[in-house]
Amino acid sequence: MTYLLSLLTTKFPSEESNRSLCYYINNTSHVQVIRAMSGVTCHFERGVFSGEGILFEAAPEFYLEIYSPLIHGTRSSKIDCKLLHINKGESN
Repeated sequence: MTYLLSLLTTKFPSEESNRSLCYYINNTSHVQVIRAMSGVTCHFERGVFSGEGILFEAAPEFYLEIYSPLIHGTRSSKIDCKLLHINKGESN
């Protein structure tokens, strides 16, 4: 399976240098909407197709809200961005 990788290039203030690179992949068979949040502030919102991965920067306090379609509505879940962190020294 081929994955499309998307890099978000949002410019953040220089004092926020504690951001790390994170990766999320949509392993469902549906399009998902994801939001990077800190508290009540949304930093970005993106549609992620089935099998698509997204690469983004996130501060330690960020979390990802994930919205997936269901027959009778929408399911939402949250993932702490610390769990999506990519170590620079890793190779897969």
